[in-house]
Amino acid sequence: GRCEVVCFSPEHSGSFGTLGPTRARTVIEAWADRTAALSALPGVAQVFPFENRGEAIGVTLPHPHGQIYAYPYVTPRTQRTRDAVARTSPDLFARILDTERASSRVVLEGEHWTAFVPFAARWPIEVHLLPHRHVADLAETSAAERDELSPLYLRLLRGVDALYDTPTPYIAAWHQAP
Repeated sequence: GRCEVVCFSPEHSGSFGTLGPTRARTVIEAWADRTAALSALPGVAQVFPFENRGEAIGVTLPHPHGQIYAYPYVTPRTQRTRDAVARTSPDLFARILDTERASSRVVLEGEHWTAFVPFAARWPIEVHLLPHRHVADLAETSAAERDELSPLYLRLLRGVDALYDTPTPYIAAWHQAP
């Protein structure tokens, strides 16, 4: 496996949500590029980009950054998701998205992406962001999808930050197919 760090900004503090739209789009492009490159390496079974922010989550560096893990195995959570798809139907995520889009739990919606609070959320603040079409990973998203993701994701993160007087600690993870 491998672990890479993606620095979002030359600033010494902040997070993805403090970036401007152009810089955010550049980071999304980097996630997609590194997903494709790492996925092509022998021995890599799954690529997992993520960002965490706040001491309460365990972050020790305030510099705006994220990480990309390239696992030599399929993670247990992903394997459970694959098992659920096999037990139900190959369009499980499309069905979930349709159900959520018809609910009152939608937080943000664009032409290509929808953010929603999932039914029976496990955390006090939990939002899922899904593309409207089936893609295995960020590398499979189109330029138009990435263009929309940048301002939508920024709006989502800034909305979460607006909930409290201090920046909200969080873990933002991009779950991708193996």
